[in-house]
Amino acid sequence: MERKAELMTGQDEVGPIADINVTPFIDIMLVLLIIFMVTAPLMLGGVHINLPRTGGTAMPRPEKPLIVSLDAESRVFVDQDEVTAPDRPDYFKRLARESETGEIYVRGDGEVKYARMMELMGELGQAGFARVTLVTSVTGESAAEVN
Repeated sequence: MERKAELMTGQDEVGPIADINVTPFIDIMLVLLIIFMVTAPLMLGGVHINLPRTGGTAMPRPEKPLIVSLDAESRVFVDQDEVTAPDRPDYFKRLARESETGEIYVRGDGEVKYARMMELMGELGQAGFARVTLVTSVTGESAAEVN
C-alpha cells in the first residue's frame, strides 16, 4: 500500500521531463536580432528617393529646381531643352558643378522602362549629383502644377 501511495504522489517516479528548455532558442533569436541590426543599415545604401504619398500634399520645392525629364521615347530634357546622348556626360558634370545643393529632380514618363530610368539616374550620379529625387504627381494636383 505504501508503494501505491508513492506512485500516486510522484515522489520516487523517474520519467521524462515535460518542460521545454527555451534557452538555446532565445540565444539563437538574440544572435539573429544582432545580425539583422548590423546588416539593415548596409542594405539602405544607394540613391535617395522621395516617394509621394497618395492623397498627401505636395512637398516643398526649391525656388529654382533643376529638373531632368525622360519622355516615353527615352529622350532626355533639362528644363525644356533636349540633351543628346553624346553631350550628356559633360553637360551633367557642368550642371553638378554649378549646383548649390547637389540636388536634381527627375521626371519620368510612366511608359519608360525601369532599366532606362536607372541608366539616367546612374549618369546623374556619375556626373556628381549628391541627391537624385524622383518627381511624381500627387493626388489633387494638376499636371500643370507638376511641370
